[in-house]
Amino acid sequence: MYSFQANTGKRKSKRLIRLLLVVIFILVIALSAVSYVYFRSRGQSDVTGEALMARAVSEAGNAQSAVYRLTQSSGTNTMTLLSTVRSHIYALQCINTLASNIYGPGTIIADMQLLSDCINIITDCEAKMQAGGVLTGSFATLRDNIDLLVASYNPAVQ
Repeated sequence: MYSFQANTGKRKSKRLIRLLLVVIFILVIALSAVSYVYFRSRGQSDVTGEALMARAVSEAGNAQSAVYRLTQSSGTNTMTLLSTVRSHIYALQCINTLASNIYGPGTIIADMQLLSDCINIITDCEAKMQAGGVLTGSFATLRDNIDLLVASYNPAVQ
């Protein structure tokens, strides 16, 4: 004859239910922790994006004020003002690189072609200045490019 214990199936199913409840409880805690970390990092990402954009707007505004001083200067501090404009354009390029590294390739805060054009104009101005050439047309083009750059941050101005 076979001997078996009564209620063995019930005990096994109770153990299985307890085990499933523990697993479900652990999964709920893990899901809550992952959700918390996700929403916290999402908030940090938004703050970072806002800070990068604010810095870009500031650099573009500083470049614009420097280029307007450049077009109105008498020529004694032209190289200093050109280097100031170059530094602000370079800062915008660095901000683009940061944004691309943080948010992925293709993310830009300032138009790279416009920044490249500004750098080329500044380099051309420096060469013309050393050669004793006229810079009025180059300064006007540089001013127009930087005005476009600033306008890209404030669509209401366009």
